[in-house]
Amino acid sequence: MKVSDILTVAIRLEEEGERFYRELSEHFNGEIKKTFLELADQERIHAEIFRKMSDQENWDEVDSYLAGYAFYEVFPDTSEILRRKDLTLKEVLDIAISVEKDSIILYYELKDGLVNSDAQKTVKKIIDQEKEHLRKLLEMKREST
Repeated sequence: MKVSDILTVAIRLEEEGERFYRELSEHFNGEIKKTFLELADQERIHAEIFRKMSDQENWDEVDSYLAGYAFYEVFPDTSEILRRKDLTLKEVLDIAISVEKDSIILYYELKDGLVNSDAQKTVKKIIDQEKEHLRKLLEMKREST
């Protein structure tokens, strides 16, 4: 599998992240809604960055571990989550925290598979932003208990 295939998965992952956070934002108000919308906007920007990277580079093969991990479904179906009547904010945040952690793992593996140092720096910036997403979600969880 080529890194370009992994970048395609990363684009899909970011698009799914944007959808996930936008759909969650529709079910909350105030600061929580605002945070979910900010996360959605950042996921959209990440997808654009990965699109540019995939257009500009000739990528080498990546190992089977990363290829297998990339096809793991990271973002759950939001409609399934929100269908539950007894769903708490803490449970929603736990799900969001879990998917951000999975994204960070995938992007570390992607970064390590890249040869181009500029591409590595770009992915590192995205990792740092995903870590900030995780920090925000953990803070929201702490404040909600």
